[in-house]
Amino acid sequence: MTPSSQRFLGIVLLASSIVLSSVGQLCMKVGMQELKQSAVALAPTWTALSALHEPLLFTVGGLLAYAISMLAWLAVLVRYPLSYAYPFLSLSYVLVYIGATHWSRLMETATPLRTAGTLLILVGVVLVSRTEGRAAI
Repeated sequence: MTPSSQRFLGIVLLASSIVLSSVGQLCMKVGMQELKQSAVALAPTWTALSALHEPLLFTVGGLLAYAISMLAWLAVLVRYPLSYAYPFLSLSYVLVYIGATHWSRLMETATPLRTAGTLLILVGVVLVSRTEGRAAI
């Protein structure tokens, strides 16, 4: 593999880990939230079990996305120094915040303080990305 293709693969793996981790968290939240609502609203019957199908799919799908993100992260650890790569995982906080406040199944409240904190995370990631030692090993 050429150095440029190695670098591209490292970036893809890092981005995959971040995005899949975020998607996993959002899906697990939706699944568990809907499971709780369904369990409270429905009597324990076969009809109730069929109503749990979609929330269980979200939960299991979220767990699967999170597990795959961990595999991608292991591949990232082989390629980059930990002190460089690890701060990029904080981008998942940004993606989860955006998803939680804009996805109609969650619609959590976006506050000025949370938004400012999210922007600070972005500034930190930019600063870390400009440091030496970012080349793939």
